[in-house]
Amino acid sequence: MLARLLKQTNLVNRLRGAWRHDADEAMKPIRKELRRLAREVEQLQTTLQDTAVRAARGDRSAAQLRLIAELNAGQADRISALPELLNEAGIASHIRRAVAAAPMQPEPFPHIVIEQLLPPPVYELLLEAMPPLAFFTDHDPLKQDLHLPITLAPALATSVWNFMDGVIARQMIQPAVLEKFHDPLQHHFDNVFGPEFRQQANALPQLSSGGRLMMRRPGYYLAPHRDPKRSLMTCLMYLARPGEDEAHGTQLFGVTDDREAPFKQTYYPDLQQCELARVVPFRPNSMLVFLNSHGAHGATIPADAKEVERCTYQFYVAPDNAALGALIRELPTERRVTWQNRNKYEG
Repeated sequence: MLARLLKQTNLVNRLRGAWRHDADEAMKPIRKELRRLAREVEQLQTTLQDTAVRAARGDRSAAQLRLIAELNAGQADRISALPELLNEAGIASHIRRAVAAAPMQPEPFPHIVIEQLLPPPVYELLLEAMPPLAFFTDHDPLKQDLHLPITLAPALATSVWNFMDGVIARQMIQPAVLEKFHDPLQHHFDNVFGPEFRQQANALPQLSSGGRLMMRRPGYYLAPHRDPKRSLMTCLMYLARPGEDEAHGTQLFGVTDDREAPFKQTYYPDLQQCELARVVPFRPNSMLVFLNSHGAHGATIPADAKEVERCTYQFYVAPDNAALGALIRELPTERRVTWQNRNKYEG
């Protein structure tokens, strides 16, 4: 009878609701405390991660400073001999002859391979002055870079490689390859700007940019691509040591149904369209220079390749940004849109 009365008056449901309410009220401070503890744990994890990162950076900086002190002391004699070794007139004359002797290869896109780019003593100096790996980026063990000019490294590495990037590349290699590629460049200018803008394109101030040392290891893969459209030419020097395997150089691809890159950033054609045409050997004191016009290039070092560290030096020959931008603004719409950012491309 009591149960029927409770059911009829809905008292049971009210009592249950009251119990739940009381329980919720009782749990509120506990839940609040749990949320506070969760925030504190999250903050602690972040602090520990930041501390670990700072500690790693501190260890890395300490290692770099130790290397600088040790190598500066041991390489003092070589540093004092640099003015004699880095004779600008002799190096420039050697480079002009080497570039002139390199035959132009039209397929799969205009390119040359310059043999014995530098006088042998200068090339040997580059290898001797190679910065230790502690000065390269360390976030990817298969792909480490060191951008130039160098600001922190042993004195020999800083002096030699900044001279390579700032004097040899900019003042010697760049003008020589621009002259070598004059005719292919005219055709390229017609394609990307239009024949009516060829004269203005030829007048664009040309700079070298993006100079960097690149260390690549087994397992590295770079899919066939074209470099950013602003880069007219790519210059890639192989820093191989005598006796190193030549197999893992640069792959050059033809692209079926090829077209102009529809945006200005790095362009990756469909892999199904790419056909390997040749592999430029990873050979000491040689440089691949190619027109960034059509086709594609890439690189692969198989994961099972043993004792391979492929080191190269790369820079681009590219127009001054402001001058290029002014020319692009004059182009008709159908050409101007091909210089848009990738995120605006809807194709």
